[in-house]
Amino acid sequence: MGQVLCSWSLLCFIWISLRIPGIDSESFNVCPTEDLDIKCLSNEVIVMTSAVFGRMEQGRCIHENQFIGCRNDILFLMDKWCSGKNRCHVEVPNDELEAANKNCQSFLKMYLEVEYECIKVTTTNVHHCNNEAVPLIGQEGTIPSRVTDQTGCGSKRSPWLISAMSGQIIELNIIDFGSEIIKQRQNDINDLPLYGYIIDGDIRTSFSCNTTRKRHLYTSLSNKISIEIFSQDIRVADFIIMYREIGCPDLSPPGHAWYKRNGDQAVIGCEWSQKTWHLSCDGHSWSGVVGNCSEPVTSGPKQVDQEVNIPSVLWLVCLVSVAVVVIVVVCVIGIVCIKKYRIKQDVQKSTTLQRIPGQGHYDLDPNIEMASMLYLPYKVCEEQQKQQQGTLSDPHRPTSYLIPQDEVVNELTPIRIWERPLPDLPDKPLASGVVSPCTTVRSGRTPGDGNEAVVISDIQDSTITQDQRSELDTKPLETGHNMSSFSQKLA
Repeated sequence: MGQVLCSWSLLCFIWISLRIPGIDSESFNVCPTEDLDIKCLSNEVIVMTSAVFGRMEQGRCIHENQFIGCRNDILFLMDKWCSGKNRCHVEVPNDELEAANKNCQSFLKMYLEVEYECIKVTTTNVHHCNNEAVPLIGQEGTIPSRVTDQTGCGSKRSPWLISAMSGQIIELNIIDFGSEIIKQRQNDINDLPLYGYIIDGDIRTSFSCNTTRKRHLYTSLSNKISIEIFSQDIRVADFIIMYREIGCPDLSPPGHAWYKRNGDQAVIGCEWSQKTWHLSCDGHSWSGVVGNCSEPVTSGPKQVDQEVNIPSVLWLVCLVSVAVVVIVVVCVIGIVCIKKYRIKQDVQKSTTLQRIPGQGHYDLDPNIEMASMLYLPYKVCEEQQKQQQGTLSDPHRPTSYLIPQDEVVNELTPIRIWERPLPDLPDKPLASGVVSPCTTVRSGRTPGDGNEAVVISDIQDSTITQDQRSELDTKPLETGHNMSSFSQKLA
């Protein structure tokens, strides 16, 4: 009686411990005539990790130390009975366990040794999906195929929809509870039953049963995929798909900044300066410091490499150089123009005519050198003679020009050189007995008596010797009294 109570107490302890969620299960034994009852929480499913049937070792279920060590792997049966479900019940022994025994004597007493886990899965609040995609929330989760059989969610009409943030991708792994069944067939393993489809944008990829129980299933190319799961009569076995988001989402750079990403590395820089910040993806978040492009960083970011924006610097140098050249050219042109204007003013002032009081003509400014220069008597006489005879051959030679009284001449009025009047001869009276080089006395009276009649006549070439003419041509007459000396020489 005591042994019976002890056996029942131990069985109850095993059953209770298996029902406690969150406990890392260890290997435990189910003796003959005992039942295995496994139950997880409502949002969890059973995943068998190992299952053997036989006479593994001497212990609670095997007392005799005989025929110890034989075993049979029956994980495929436990996957069929329990994996992917919320709860399961198994009687030990049963016909399928006995049929799976190939390594132990059939008349020997054998026990079951199992190990399992309760895995949290994604659930939905609706019992039936109405032909709409079912979004899954969270960065990771588990999708059991049995939920599709129970609610219709995840079918072709209402596929599972997994969405990550921009810049992230989605990774899928599968625990295939039909892999051991495929191994037991040992015939045509190429004809594998389909489990469903994965839709990634325009790409539609099928997935099926495989001989590998736990494997990588798919990695998305975008941040959004859909999963369609076939019904149980088509897929043959159950499975669970574990999904998770990979990588960091794209960053939103601050104002006046640019953003560049290469996998798990990113660079943010200012548009109008050489500041840059390098970031690295750690899990689902970026590691690093990002400053402000409009204000200096006060948080003291890490030392980062700065990339020089060479085109901007060259443009700035070119603009400054062009501005300097333009300023210099304008200044030089201005200085040249001012100098030219001043020279022109000086020339106009030097050539301005002044009116002599009481006369009807204008003469040059007496301050200029030309106005004070006297002509040689010989040449003056020659010009006067030609003016009287009207034989002046060159119209552009200097001559007196009478300007009308009503004509206004200001300082800025230019006067042509041939319009300037000839300078007057010295009016100093000649000494007694001296004859002017330009006159002859026909009345026989000596000039200078006061009422003489002087007639302008030509000076004959015979009255002037060749040496005197040369002296006249080369020696200027500087003052009025020199004229008298010249007359004395002629006499």
